[in-house]
Amino acid sequence: MSEFHDLAELALNRAGQSWGNLGYWKNASDYSDACRALATLLGEQAALDHHSIVFDAGFGCGDQLLLWLEHFGVSQISGVNLSRSQTAHARTLLAGKGQADTSAAIRRGDVNDPAIWKAALDGTKPSHVLALDCTYHFPDRLAFWGLAEQHLAPAGRLVLTDFMLDARHRTKGFRHRLLCWMLKRAHIAETNIVNEEIYRDQLVQAGYGEIIILDISEYVMPAFSAGSDRKLTWPVRCKYAVTSRFLKWAYRRSILRYCLVSATKVGGSDRRY
Repeated sequence: MSEFHDLAELALNRAGQSWGNLGYWKNASDYSDACRALATLLGEQAALDHHSIVFDAGFGCGDQLLLWLEHFGVSQISGVNLSRSQTAHARTLLAGKGQADTSAAIRRGDVNDPAIWKAALDGTKPSHVLALDCTYHFPDRLAFWGLAEQHLAPAGRLVLTDFMLDARHRTKGFRHRLLCWMLKRAHIAETNIVNEEIYRDQLVQAGYGEIIILDISEYVMPAFSAGSDRKLTWPVRCKYAVTSRFLKWAYRRSILRYCLVSATKVGGSDRRY
């Protein structure tokens, strides 16, 4: 059975790279470099260091796991990813880089499943829960935030990148209907796409404070490129050409914004999800 999240992004990368995000194109012109730049920006916002214990929700093909380990030097890492093919690729990648122990700490599963968090963390309380360019795909983002808050160490941080509705966008009319159609095609729940005011309120209700939302749209949405120099099959080229056009349209028409978000767990919690 085919997966929506598979290994298609391998064709977009340079040899030896397997990134799969929208990229941060401020100083990049190559897909692999842009993807690494977005991951680095997230790691810097999280202030990752050798004390950090990381849970990566949606680690893709594993390149970002190596970035957390090698560039930021985090002390411990675990994670969950829905895709079987990507998880298998990530395990192979980690083992090939001498990270066999880390490979054993990542799992295939649904990030909205409380049991998978318990299995992956095995009693560990992470200092950081990271979600790089994937939260909008989760079946229930609010449940994910709740599980992250439940398992984070005191004052632990949730750091992610995500789409939000532009404050100027009206949720009626042709543009919104077209947006909803595109979201459905991209396996994104409409309830995951809200404006910044609602987004902040939802984070507060989930038990977070010290919320920082940075709009990085201009370096992500209109600049995204699958790389015209790559030898891509027609289905892959078509998929990413449509993605690129949609992102440019949603940015220029003030429909969506792409943001870097960080929030801190406030106090204790007896919530259960």
